[in-house]
Amino acid sequence: MKEINLLTLIIIFISSCSTTTVNHRELIPELFDPELKKGKIFIFSNHNDNSSINIRLNGEERQIKHKETLVFELNDGQNSIQSFRKLFGDEFGNCNEDPYTFDTKMFTDEQTHYFIIQYIFDSQIYINACLKDFHVKESVFIDQITNPRSQSGEFLQDMTESFFREFVF
Repeated sequence: MKEINLLTLIIIFISSCSTTTVNHRELIPELFDPELKKGKIFIFSNHNDNSSINIRLNGEERQIKHKETLVFELNDGQNSIQSFRKLFGDEFGNCNEDPYTFDTKMFTDEQTHYFIIQYIFDSQIYINACLKDFHVKESVFIDQITNPRSQSGEFLQDMTESFFREFVF
C-alpha cells in the first residue's frame, strides 16, 4: 500500500512540474527566421471553439483548430483568404460572403502577411457570432500566438475599425 501511495505522490509531483507552454520557435521555425518567412502567409486561429474550422487561401482548403497556426505560400499579385464552417457541404459562418482579398502590389514593403481568425458579433439583424479574418502586423500576430487570451490594444483597435467599416458605415 505504501508503494502505491509513494508512486501516486511521485506522479503528482512530476505532473505538477510539467509545463503547458508552447515553444512556437520549434513548432513554426519559419515564423522566426527572416529568410524562411519571406513569401509566406501565416494564419492563427483564435476562434475559441473545440471544433475545427476551415480556411481557404488562394483556392487551397485546410482545417484549423483553435490556437493553431498554418503557413501558406504567398502568391505574387492577388491573394484571398476566407475562414468558414461546413455542414452537409454548405459553407457558412464567415461575417463576409466574399473572401478577404489583397494584392501584394498594395504592400510592396511587406514580403510576409499575417492573419488572425476571430469570432466577432454581427449585429446587423440579430446578434450572431461569425468568423472574421483580420490582416494584422507581425508584432500583433506574435503577441496573439504567444498569449491568445490577451487582446492587445492594437489588435482590438484593428478589430473595432474593421467592424465599423463593414457593419456600421
